[in-house]
Order: sequence, then structure tokens, then C-alpha cells
Amino acid sequence: MSRLWNSYPRSIRLLAIAAVIHSTGMACIWPLVTIYIHDFLGKSLAVAGGVLMLNQGAYLVGSVIGGMLFDRWGKMLTLSAATAGAVVVAIGLGFTTDFTVYTILLPLNGFFSGIMFPVLNALIGLLWPEGGRKGLNMVYVALNVGGAIGSGAAGILASISFAWTFYGNGGLQVLVLVVFLVLNRSYDLEKGRPRDNARAAEAAGGEGAAEAVRQMPAAAAGQTSTAAIGQTPAATVGQTPAAAGKKEPAAAPTASTAAHPDVAAAKSVAWVALAILSAGLLVCWVIYVQWTTVLSAYMQTLGITLKQYSLLWTLNGALILLGQPLISWVIRHFARSLRAQMLLGGYLFSLSMLILSQTTVYAGFFAAMFIITLGEMLVWPAVPTIAAELAPAGREGLIQGLIGGVGSAGRMIGPLLGAVTFEALAAKGMFYAMAALALLAVLFFAVYASFIKRPELKPTISAQRH
Repeated sequence: MSRLWNSYPRSIRLLAIAAVIHSTGMACIWPLVTIYIHDFLGKSLAVAGGVLMLNQGAYLVGSVIGGMLFDRWGKMLTLSAATAGAVVVAIGLGFTTDFTVYTILLPLNGFFSGIMFPVLNALIGLLWPEGGRKGLNMVYVALNVGGAIGSGAAGILASISFAWTFYGNGGLQVLVLVVFLVLNRSYDLEKGRPRDNARAAEAAGGEGAAEAVRQMPAAAAGQTSTAAIGQTPAATVGQTPAAAGKKEPAAAPTASTAAHPDVAAAKSVAWVALAILSAGLLVCWVIYVQWTTVLSAYMQTLGITLKQYSLLWTLNGALILLGQPLISWVIRHFARSLRAQMLLGGYLFSLSMLILSQTTVYAGFFAAMFIITLGEMLVWPAVPTIAAELAPAGREGLIQGLIGGVGSAGRMIGPLLGAVTFEALAAKGMFYAMAALALLAVLFFAVYASFIKRPELKPTISAQRH
């Protein structure tokens, strides 16, 4: 494990540390929001749900604005403002027991948290562009590790006082800012490269990860060509960068490229591709969020305890952290391209819902959680990786912000859609409907793959990327 960790560039390791700390802090709050509003502040569950929706809406806005600020305002300034804002809000939440103030501050907490998503993803693309999916997957795993740690810490802190869950979040956000300051000392975040006094350390760090990525033939890793968008080497945290294949150099301008000089045309193609990707991601999130809403209540009607339900999320976190070798094997044998990973992930989402439609015993829910976790391990990192490749220069933050906003939109729509479907069609009908929705996501991903492959669009896509 130590060798695998050291195989990544120091910049990516620092970003992963920041992601763990940030996610741990936020997870000190969100698992207890409903309990805090209902039991401590004395409000109804419906009111708690409304506040959570406001929080997700603010997260969506924060993702988009954070991406725009990252591109236009400056990297370090955006990071500093987001973390400072999160600290102030956390302290305010700890001091107040007034519901009105709480309903103002909690969405602000979601807003500042939303800013961090595009910042982390965009920085990975800037600091380690040759890493492709590997860097994004590292941060994805780090966020889940932090979520697991924070969820456990939240219960301990709340047993002392609910205020300490907010103070704990604030203290951890201060540590996030410290990590970014350390990163900024060694790396020029505005230009996405090491500073002069850190070049040697970066070159030596990660056991020559970047050099290994450049020198390793694509065929040695069993990867297809990466000349087209979406064909970055399919690697995960379970693979060392040396095993991930190389990213091919940009093609020289050709007569065909010259025939498509309009920048507007290039942007149009990229935005259409992003819209298709986003639609598939939105549908996947609508399905996934059923596990945290409808399913928790449904399982209790079957006599499955909250402790058993919580164990499913322990499985989810453990599989994300420890199952990287398994997902690496799946990718090598069944989904070598990012497009294939998204398609396979969509099918796994559908299979999970079909399993749920046929079971009322705990083992069936356990199997369904295992399947959908594999699906999220394929889809969640793949979409922002492709989005990073589609993003024009100087718009990396905006694109990642939009992707983060799509996820937040899915988490807003999903609970309401799931509840309405459950009441109208009962449990089995709802699961069938979600399985069909997953196939709709597969269709979106397939349309994206077909769209990108169209020969007449290749020169335009090349112009957009380069």
C-alpha cells in the first residue's frame, strides 16, 4: 500500500490528503442533519427534508460558481475563500440553536462545500494531466474514506454536544487550507506546474510516476489508442501509474483540421457531448440516492434494523477503499476504455435495482449494494475524467463545476421522484422503474460514444482539445 501511495506525484498525494480532511469535516454534519432538525430543534421530517433540499441546491450553485471562480478569479484565492467561508459557517452553526439561522447557515455550508468539488478535480487535471483517470480516482477514493471517518466521528462528537460536530468540521477545514498552502508553496497553482525549487523533488517523487506513464507503451497495459476523447487509459487506484499506459501526443494539425477553423463549432461539439454525459450522470444519481431515502424506510418495514442498514454503507465504503484491485481487474478484462466503463456501470445500476425487485431478505440487499457500488466505482470517476478532456483551456473549473452540479441536481430530484414512484407503484414497481431509468443512462452513454465517433466531428473535437 505504501509503495502504491508513493507511486503518485506529491501534488496528487497532497490533494488526496486535502480531500480526506475536507470530506471528514463535512461528514461530521450531514449524517445528523435530519436527527438534529427533528429531535433537537423539534421540527417535522418534512421540514428536515426541505432543509436538505435547500442544502443540495446550494451545493449545486456552489459547484458552478466555484468552477467559474477557479477559472477567472484564481486558484488559490478561490480555495482560500471557500475554506474560510466554510470555517465561519461551521462556527456559526455551532453557536446557534435558532432554526431560522440554521436554515440560512446550512445551505451556506453546502455552498462552500460545493465549491471544493470542481477545484479538486480541476487541479488534478492541471497538476497531473498525463495521469488521466488515476488522479481523479485517487481523490474519489479519498473523499469516500473521509466520509466514512467523518460519519463515525459525528456520532462520537454528537454524544458530547451537537455543537462539537460543527466545531469539528470548522477545525478540519482550517487543516484543508493549511494543506493547500503547503501545496501552493511547491506548485504554481495558477500555471499548474512545480515551482523552480520543487521541480527536482517532483521529478523524483512518486518513483518516477510521470516518466513511467510517458514511457510505458499503451499496448503493454492492454489499452486502446487515446487519440479520441474518452479513450484515456482506464486505470484506478489499484493500478500503479506505470501499468496504466501512456497518453498519446496531440496530433499535428491536418488539412481536415484546417477545414474546421471555427472555435464556435468546436465549443458547440464539446457542449453537446457534455450535455449527453451529464444526462447519463444525472439519471445515475437519481437511482443511487434511493439507497439513502426510500430504501432506508422500506427496509425497516421488512424488519431489517437500522444497524443492518448502516452495515450496507460500511460495505460500500470498504469496497471503494479495498476493492480497487477488483475494479482494476474488471476494467482490464471488460471495460478498457472510459466509454466502456460508463456503459458497464450503467448496466450494474440496472442489475442492482432488478435484484432489489426480487428480494425481501437482507442477503439480497447486501448483494444489490455490492453491485451498485461496483457501478459507482466505474461511473463516478469516468465522467469527470472525460469532462476534463472535453474542457477547453481555461475552462477546466467551470466544466468540473457543472459536473458537480449535475450530481447535486440528481440528489435533489431523486428523493422526490423515488417517493412518488414508490407510492404510485409500490416497492417492486419502483425498483423496476429505476432499473429502466438505469438503461436510459446506458442509452445516454451509448449516444455519447456514437456522437464522439462520428468522423466529421473528429477535426472539430481535436480543435476543441488543442
